[in-house]
Amino acid sequence: MYFVDRKKINEHLVYMNELITTFETMSFPENRIEVLAVERMGHMLIESMMDVGNMIIDGFIMRDPGSFEDILDILIDEKVLPNEEAASLKNVVNLRKSLVQDYPQSDVELTYNTIKKYIPELSAFPAHVKRYLEEELGPVSAFLPE
Repeated sequence: MYFVDRKKINEHLVYMNELITTFETMSFPENRIEVLAVERMGHMLIESMMDVGNMIIDGFIMRDPGSFEDILDILIDEKVLPNEEAASLKNVVNLRKSLVQDYPQSDVELTYNTIKKYIPELSAFPAHVKRYLEEELGPVSAFLPE
């Protein structure tokens, strides 16, 4: 039997949905605080997707990923995510290097526009994960131990 911490995965998915909802209320950042907010939301959206992906990969004993893009490739190969969303989600994940390593020169316009463009795919990610978990593990039971 696989060990998949649905509670932890769900916490990440809820956080991801909160970030998306917050992002959707924003217009293009006009000041330093808004720029920092967009950068943080972008970074945390990516980290949330990658953390959930890694939890699924580890829990279902899938092949080891070699990169962040590879996490998405595995999720697509294993039918967690639809193939049609691969390029979109990879475009979002490709922002990570700028946000985490090259942050003094981070391009907020690119970050904002990329997230805005791919909000539909980002919004669908939690639903895809929940569907997959239900198909593989069955419905959530109120009687499962915490």
